[in-house]
Amino acid sequence: MLSDEQGARLRRAQLGALVRDLTGASPEVVSLGTNAAAIDGATAYLLSEVADPASLAGALAWTLRQGAAELVLFTDDLGGDVARMAGWFAVPVQVRSVQGAGSVPVPPAPFPERLDVPDPSDGAVADLFTALTDAGLEVVVEDGVVRGEVLGLEVARLVTWPVESGGDGELHLEAGVGRFDRDAVAAMHHGEPPTTTLARSVEMVRRERVPGAGTHPLSRLGRERWLRCSILEDPALVGATRLQPTETTVRRDSVREASPAAAVGIDAAGGPVVVVCSTGADLAFVPVAADTRAWVDPSARLVLAVPERDRIPTLDRLAAALVSPAEVVAVPAPWEQS
Repeated sequence: MLSDEQGARLRRAQLGALVRDLTGASPEVVSLGTNAAAIDGATAYLLSEVADPASLAGALAWTLRQGAAELVLFTDDLGGDVARMAGWFAVPVQVRSVQGAGSVPVPPAPFPERLDVPDPSDGAVADLFTALTDAGLEVVVEDGVVRGEVLGLEVARLVTWPVESGGDGELHLEAGVGRFDRDAVAAMHHGEPPTTTLARSVEMVRRERVPGAGTHPLSRLGRERWLRCSILEDPALVGATRLQPTETTVRRDSVREASPAAAVGIDAAGGPVVVVCSTGADLAFVPVAADTRAWVDPSARLVLAVPERDRIPTLDRLAAALVSPAEVVAVPAPWEQS
């Protein structure tokens, strides 16, 4: 097993070989975190094992700091989604997949397909929607999934019980914070009316998900969605008059996974606006936000909403580096006591 230093030397050597294969140049290669990077003339080169929004944002931030005019991002991944996201920046970015001792350009992948959602006008489905709203939940439909949330944290969702697993093929209300909690709740309270189970889950989350709750897990999960919830209640925080939740081009795998939360609507000038929320000084959400705007409404103004303490200079630089620049807006963190 390679030590960290041995791995870093290997990545530097690999990037040097890739640049020579591509251009014939032999620039000085340095380590950049777990990646390798180099500058040759006006071009920045970076080698990343993974191709994701974080690697793209980090590579672009480094490119801008170096004053380079373009970026070549080598990756061991396929990188089609990242190649598409890279196209929204004014700095030309070429994403290349490592193939043996050389590399090949990665074509941009198409946007993800929108998934079908249950029809809320259907009688049985309407009853389930009503159960969520009667429990005082925010009903959010994203990625083909209907969720009931408390201040942005999922406490219930509508789930089809598949016939191949012994289910009835119908839609059911399941309560719990995420899949594992839903399974545990179902096992512990088998046969209990779903509304009773839901009320218990809602009460538990509401008790802990309050301003000033500190480090309690139920207060810390999904804060980017909590931030979106506060903006939906008061769109003027981001210069909008009307907003509703929308999905991004990156799908969350679990409630524990931090992922940008988006909204779409009308701004104070009467034009379309896309707002994307994040927390924790997360640069990766800039390419996701730009990608989401292009998917939802390319003509819309893009607002990046973050808590005040998470607004860092690099975030503003990346927002300004888009072909159609985004506006960074700092908003109050709803989990902090005023």
